[in-house]
Amino acid sequence: MTRSSLGSRSQRLFVIASVLTIAFGFAESALFGEREPSIDSPQSLRLVPDKAVLSGAGASQRFLVVGTFADGIERDLTERARFVVSDVELAELRSGAQVSALADGELVLSAAVGALTAKAQVQVVGTDRERKSSFVRDVVRILTRHGCNSTDCHGGVKGKGGLKLSVNGVNPRSDYEWIVQGGVYQVTSMESGGPRESRVDLAFPAESLLLQKATRTVRHGGGERFDTDSTDYARMADWLRDGAPYGDERERIESIEVFPALGVLQEGSRHGILVTARFADGRREDISDSVRFDSGNREVVDVDDAGVVRAVASGETSVLVHAAGHSASARFGVISEPLSVEEPVVPNNFIDEFVFAKLEKLNIQPSRLADDAEFLRRVCLDLTGTLPPPDRVHEFLANSDPQKREKVIDVLLETQEYIDYWTFRFADLYRVSLLANGLHEHAWVYWQWVYDCVATNKPLDEIARERIAAQGFEAATRHYLSNGELPRAEDAMAEQFRVFMGRRLDCAQCHDHPYERWSQNQFWGLAAFYKRMTRTESGGFGAVVIYEDPKGPDPKFGLPVDDRRVIHPRSGEEASPVFLDGREVSEAGGNFRAALADWMTEHPFFAEAAVNRMWSYLFHRGFVEPVDDFRPSNPATHPELLAALAEDFRGHGHDLKHLLRRITRSRTYQLPSEPNPSNESDLLNYSHH
Repeated sequence: MTRSSLGSRSQRLFVIASVLTIAFGFAESALFGEREPSIDSPQSLRLVPDKAVLSGAGASQRFLVVGTFADGIERDLTERARFVVSDVELAELRSGAQVSALADGELVLSAAVGALTAKAQVQVVGTDRERKSSFVRDVVRILTRHGCNSTDCHGGVKGKGGLKLSVNGVNPRSDYEWIVQGGVYQVTSMESGGPRESRVDLAFPAESLLLQKATRTVRHGGGERFDTDSTDYARMADWLRDGAPYGDERERIESIEVFPALGVLQEGSRHGILVTARFADGRREDISDSVRFDSGNREVVDVDDAGVVRAVASGETSVLVHAAGHSASARFGVISEPLSVEEPVVPNNFIDEFVFAKLEKLNIQPSRLADDAEFLRRVCLDLTGTLPPPDRVHEFLANSDPQKREKVIDVLLETQEYIDYWTFRFADLYRVSLLANGLHEHAWVYWQWVYDCVATNKPLDEIARERIAAQGFEAATRHYLSNGELPRAEDAMAEQFRVFMGRRLDCAQCHDHPYERWSQNQFWGLAAFYKRMTRTESGGFGAVVIYEDPKGPDPKFGLPVDDRRVIHPRSGEEASPVFLDGREVSEAGGNFRAALADWMTEHPFFAEAAVNRMWSYLFHRGFVEPVDDFRPSNPATHPELLAALAEDFRGHGHDLKHLLRRITRSRTYQLPSEPNPSNESDLLNYSHH
């Protein structure tokens, strides 16, 4: 073949690239087998995201090509796609479907798979502004991506080698101090346990301990995290050469989004993950290259450093995403073979729409509706704790009214048995105890308060406020007594958060939480809301009055004043009441616990925790399980449904009967316990009861 027959230089390069691509494809197939299971052509194609803004010099965006197939499954086709940018002077296309900014302007990215095409609009701005390196933007991301601030490294309770970093960089100010100023971290003291020698060298950046440890130029228990030729090494070296600035707080990530939220794979197939950061000014940025990915179950899916998920075996699990200051997850289901869908399932309400949509994605067919006998037995046990009488069973089975299930739910919610049963449920949750709550009549009045709350269908937010901020002698104050004594402030606060917010803060009492965002400062700021709670005797055995005293506990009755102060164990200073979001409450204020109760019941955590707990009573497991252990590493099985139910619960005034009615009227609740061939192994998705 002559040079002239190959045409222009660009044509020759195209032919060479094509030959190499084909040759590599044959070699890879021979070595590793097929990279994707054999599938038909997609019916439609889309680019994710379909719009992007690249802001600043060197900004980039990763794209995924997603195809929808005849079986309804969306598959990642990025590796099969051909890409073209409409203006090569504005942006260049890099490997892995990544578009990198060159000059300001607008362009179109096109992707083609077979005869199908998809397009995305890309805007490039601010390329004339050189972005300086900073700790809060660049260094924290590098440390997070390489696991340096993970819980099994410097993010652990004691840190490693004297260096303590916050988990995933949730507290960059503190991290900056320990790196730039140096020192040896101590769990029980704010002071350095050794000389404060900086871990950076501004005069000779390459001599910085921060770089030498990461590249294992000097001994490092964590091994080599990156080499001297890597992009991360260059970024960190630039930061050091720029004087190791902390940077602008506005560069901190406010939240992250993960795509896909739910992905479905066949055994052997792969799917990429996109991670997008949101900032306070509304700006969005692709950070997929600066996060760490972990599979929740490597026997189901594996994930590499680039966020490409590979299906291993049938099942369902989450992939955890650790970004600077934040964690999130993407859920993946792996199916062996697509199943033919039987007759379509008609939803009763929005609960079914969420549940059945996920089942459809996972190629699971829900069981047929439970018969009347099974439904009646279940709903009577769940709402009243009793079996239906035989005559009522015969009456219900003979009734041809198409609305009879809705009507029997309404009847059960108004029975004495409902009141008795749910009084038992909430008395157990709120720890009504004959001995702990002050013996005889004092425990009785606490139980009577729970009974009255259920009997009058008191909104749950009112119940929570009364219990948290309780003062006086009777009713909800009794839960603050243990054999007549007040609990420690930290214990009382932690219990309220588990009951009403579904979060376990206990681990942050002695140190920053090792697996969560909660810091020790946040824990003691919340515990300080109990610093004014005190008690006094009103005469008679066990007649204890609980109240808020601006001067603190009465030394005549109960603990001495100094012993009731809430002292931060690490700083040794008295803690002041501070909400999780950092807002302080004036020491000159009134009832601290009332302020805490108002904040807690208005927080989104409150409705989420309540809905999750009530769902668990009816389905024997929550969306989050255990029900009081919400955390990023324990994600909900149905996050969108949980959010929708919580919003519905708030919108109806935290009405428990409304919530029970909403759930029991759903087709999901009314499915039988008998599985079908497609769902017999399903334990998480409510395809059968």
